[in-house]
Amino acid sequence: MKIEKKILDSKFYGDKRTCDIKFIVVQDISNRSITHYYISEEKATQIVPDENMTNAVNGGRLNKRGYLHGICNKYNSISIGLSDKMSEEDKETCLKLIMTLKQRYDINNDNIVRQMDITGELNPTIWHDDVKWKKDIKDKLIGIKQTKP
Repeated sequence: MKIEKKILDSKFYGDKRTCDIKFIVVQDISNRSITHYYISEEKATQIVPDENMTNAVNGGRLNKRGYLHGICNKYNSISIGLSDKMSEEDKETCLKLIMTLKQRYDINNDNIVRQMDITGELNPTIWHDDVKWKKDIKDKLIGIKQTKP
């Protein structure tokens, strides 16, 4: 997959991470957080180097939906930002980027998560519905190991 690079000035993101990437977090970009990648106009663009941390998974746990709070964090995750108005082509681009990152970092399917799985907020807007998230993303993750049968 072709990924455009437009790396931000380092003042906009954190230090180098100190542990392996274990999670891919998908979230809206409307909440002013900086993500490693974003999807727009059918393109994936990297704005923060993978080896650096971002504030993408910051925030307190709002409710029980945030079942990964304290488990998935800025140290062990890489993030993909989305617009709340995505075309079908943007959804496919997101899926391809997830697959690329999954293979690069050997991340299992259970660790492809949404911001709402960490903080409980309904984010990303387009995939806050579990059925839609499963249909559009989770059911399409192929060729990668699963932890659950």
